[in-house]
Amino acid sequence: MGIVTLVLTVCLVSAPEKCREEIVQLQGAGSLTQCMHQSLFYVAEWSEHHPALRVKKWRCKPAEIDRLI
Repeated sequence: MGIVTLVLTVCLVSAPEKCREEIVQLQGAGSLTQCMHQSLFYVAEWSEHHPALRVKKWRCKPAEIDRLI
C-alpha cells in the first residue's frame, strides 16, 4: 500500500469566496481509485473537525515523496 494525498479545496463558511487547498496524507490508502472510493469518509471526518470551513471539492493524487522527507 502506498501513500496517497487527498487534496481538499475548502472555503470559509462565513466568506465562501475565500478558499484554499488543504493537504491530507493518507498512508495505506492504496491506489488512487481506492482513495476516491474512501474519500467521502475522510472528507466527512475532516469537515467534522473544521466546522468553520466547507469542503467545496476534493481529489486524490500520488504523494510527493520529496515533501514527506
